[in-house]
Amino acid sequence: MRPLVDINELVKSLNSLYDYGEIKNNTDLQYLIGQNFIRLAEDRLVITKKWIKFSGKASREDFISSLLCFYPPLLLKLLKKIYEEACIIGQRGDSKALYEFIDSIPEFAETILNIRDEDVEETEEVKSFYQAVFNGYPQYPSILTKLKTMQLAEDTEDMELSLMGNNPNEIWVKGRMITSSVNLLKLKDKNKYAFTPYEYNDVPVEEPVKEVLSYPWKTFLTILSMVALEYQTAGFEGLSIRPTNHTNYYITQPLDFYIFNIKGREVRVGELNDFVYEFCMGNDMYLFPDKPPEVDEVVFDMMNEQKIDFKDGEYVLNERFRDLIYSKDIIIKNRSRKFKNTLKDYIEKLRNTL
Repeated sequence: MRPLVDINELVKSLNSLYDYGEIKNNTDLQYLIGQNFIRLAEDRLVITKKWIKFSGKASREDFISSLLCFYPPLLLKLLKKIYEEACIIGQRGDSKALYEFIDSIPEFAETILNIRDEDVEETEEVKSFYQAVFNGYPQYPSILTKLKTMQLAEDTEDMELSLMGNNPNEIWVKGRMITSSVNLLKLKDKNKYAFTPYEYNDVPVEEPVKEVLSYPWKTFLTILSMVALEYQTAGFEGLSIRPTNHTNYYITQPLDFYIFNIKGREVRVGELNDFVYEFCMGNDMYLFPDKPPEVDEVVFDMMNEQKIDFKDGEYVLNERFRDLIYSKDIIIKNRSRKFKNTLKDYIEKLRNTL
């Protein structure tokens, strides 16, 4: 007899995957491998593209509870419950409610037909899920809503995993999974595949550089600012990050991203957060959860750390930090060139098309 699943530990593991993209292998999560939400890579459970795409279609709470509902013993019991309730509805002659049932869950229709005459046991293990998923005993409307959400998950071809490197050129690559969260705590040891905050000790660097390399979006903003500097060195403006609140440039606010097209005309691309999301999608970098990262918040964090300044109407690298990068650093200066060129190529496409 297999041991019962510890629902609290299961929820904890799912939340860790939601935040960090991978965890140590956990046998209780094997059912999600079969559903293609996670995969086993060596000794790690790693989220898949199906997980990532689904994460953009539901809130965190609905996402986690939906994955719990894919646990086979629980799912079968929920489908049997909702089928029995639908039979009662049909006997009452409520055709509208019956039509809603039939129309709402086509993905589960075959399973319902297969189990409609079976006795599906409501075990203590199944009952242990109810509070975590439904905040109590599941009722027909809440089960139907949950099943509708679960159907938003779509199978998709997965990306090839690549091991994390120790510099931006090796980390910011096609197929990389990157957290879209900007407030995660740093891991003591970095992941094998998913890029999240971690204590950067890969190569000895100056402390301000180490701080930047420990966080995905501080790294991104630093290198994006370096691209802006390169345009200026070439004698023209290429891009700029600007405030939306023109009465106070120093409070956290949505930021706008501008480029100057090949005709020299200034063009507002959109919000900085959306530009970052579109860049990652366009270069097959997968953000989890699937949403634009709030990098505007990171800009103001970096201002507080004296790594970014507001000057001449835009947000730019702090001069002292810039000088440190170009005079002493080897990682951001020399081992981000490939990624910097990827950024610049993307911006050049915008400059040529907008």
